[in-house]
Amino acid sequence: MSDDAPASTTKQIPKNENFLANIVCNLVLPILCLKNLSSEDRLGPVLGLVVALAFPIGYFFYDFAKRRNYNIISIFGFLNILLTGGIGLMAAEPKWVVIKETAMPLMIGVLVLATANRKNSLLKTFLFNEAIFDIDKIRSHIDTDEKRSTLEGHFKVANWLLVFSFLISALLNFILASMIVKSPGGTEQFNQEIATLTWVSWLVITAPTMAILIYALWRLINGLKGLTGLSFEGLLHEHHVKKD
Repeated sequence: MSDDAPASTTKQIPKNENFLANIVCNLVLPILCLKNLSSEDRLGPVLGLVVALAFPIGYFFYDFAKRRNYNIISIFGFLNILLTGGIGLMAAEPKWVVIKETAMPLMIGVLVLATANRKNSLLKTFLFNEAIFDIDKIRSHIDTDEKRSTLEGHFKVANWLLVFSFLISALLNFILASMIVKSPGGTEQFNQEIATLTWVSWLVITAPTMAILIYALWRLINGLKGLTGLSFEGLLHEHHVKKD
C-alpha cells in the first residue's frame, strides 16, 4: 500500500490582473495616441485610431494568454473597443457613439438580472468570486436551510445594487457622450472627442459606480460574517491574508 500523500484537490485560484498594465494599455496609451497622432501631419485620423485601439486589443489577448481567465465584462470591454473602431472607420454619425456608450452598461445590467438565479451569476463574477473569497469554507458554514435562505436574501440585495450601478453608468454615459462627441467618425475631431470622452468617463463614472459596488461588497461581507461566524480574514483566501 502506497504511503504517498493524496493528490491536492485545492482549486486553482485565478491570477490577479495587473492593474497598472490595464490602466496604461486601456486608458493612458489610447488617449495619448488619439490626442497626439490623429492630425494629418502625423498618422491621420484613421491610422491614429487604429494605433490607439491596438493597445487595448493587444492587452486583451495578452491578458487572456497569461491568465487564461475571462468574464463577460472583459468580453463586453473588447466588443466596446471594436465598435468604437467600427464607428470611426465607417465615418458614422456621432449618435452611434451615444447609443453604444449607453447600450453597453444597460446590456450588462440586463445580464446581471438574467443570471441572478444561476450558479455562475454575474454577481459572483463581480463580488462573490473565488479570486477573493474562500467559497468552499464559507459554504461549509452555511449549513442550515435558514442560513441558506438568509444568504440568498443578501445575494438578492447585492444583485439589485449591482444592477443599479450599471443603470447609473448608462445614464452618465449617455449624458457625457451626448455632450462631448459631436463629430463624425474618420475625422481628427472625432478622435480628439473620443479621447476626451474616455478620460472624462473614467473620472466621472468610476466614482459613483465604485461607491455602489463598495457598499454592496461591504454589505455582503457583513452578512457573511454574521452567518458564518468567520472574521473578515477568515472569509478570504489565504493568499489575501497579510503575511509576516
